Amino acid sequence: MEYCLGIDIGGTFIKYALADESYHIIDRWKAKTKKFDNIHEFYDYICSNIKDLNSIKNIGVSAPGLIDENSNVKSYAAANVCIMKESNVNYEIGKRTNKNVATINDAKAAGLCELKMGNAKGSRSSAFLIIGTGTGGCLCDEKGVIYGKDGYAGEFHHLPFMNFKTGALDCQGDYCSMTALINIYNNKLTLEDKAVYGNEVCDKYLNGDRTAIEAVDEWINYISIQLLTIAVFYNPEIICIGGGISEESWFIEAVREKFQSTCKSYFKGEKFITTKIDKCSYNNDSNILGAIIHVNEMLI
Repeated sequence: MEYCLGIDIGGTFIKYALADESYHIIDRWKAKTKKFDNIHEFYDYICSNIKDLNSIKNIGVSAPGLIDENSNVKSYAAANVCIMKESNVNYEIGKRTNKNVATINDAKAAGLCELKMGNAKGSRSSAFLIIGTGTGGCLCDEKGVIYGKDGYAGEFHHLPFMNFKTGALDCQGDYCSMTALINIYNNKLTLEDKAVYGNEVCDKYLNGDRTAIEAVDEWINYISIQLLTIAVFYNPEIICIGGGISEESWFIEAVREKFQSTCKSYFKGEKFITTKIDKCSYNNDSNILGAIIHVNEMLI
């Protein structure tokens, strides 16, 4: 039996998964992402960790950064994968494996997975906010992912706003990511006991730490504003939130409540926005499954 291989290229790990025709994952493994100075060595390394090429029909790839519809990587991403910029992923992996390859941005892959199989299935308009080190995003209509002219549609991290305190044009994602939560919390401390990871702040929040509560509340307020921005310019039926934090039910409920109160305040009590807020149901598998869905759809 032939399977589809999904490859999720991340800054820390490169994840691999084999899936059958029903998108059931039957095997998975990963390799630590290594930094290479040579693009050929980088792609050689990715392909060297593929198991049993003879059983693989197609390869779907999920990768960070701005990737156009022709699989050209047009921006830098994490340090270990920045070498990918200006490369064509389909060509590089295809020539090493002799397989059909299709590549999609990781957040767009997650959105496609949720549209086809998850909490956005059946919707005519949907958006996806993926909260991690930064914030990724995706817009979909009933047909699939919306790319925009330059492949930039749904890059919610870069939604601009004017910071009147500094006079700078800031990115909304810099206030809504896990990195932002850490910075908000640490900036409220006067001692040197700084948080390193977002889950540290969340644990303190759940245990009633006053500083953590202030930080998380401020952070969730920023997220609700980003969600309101998405809802106003696209007005989708549903916005799904992804990333590790989305697995926490308290977080989704807090974001949902804050979004609703923000909408009510912003529109002075009028219920103009009825966009639903939910989590991504496939979480850690959404990137790989979305990449596999993408390659299958590209080859129809």
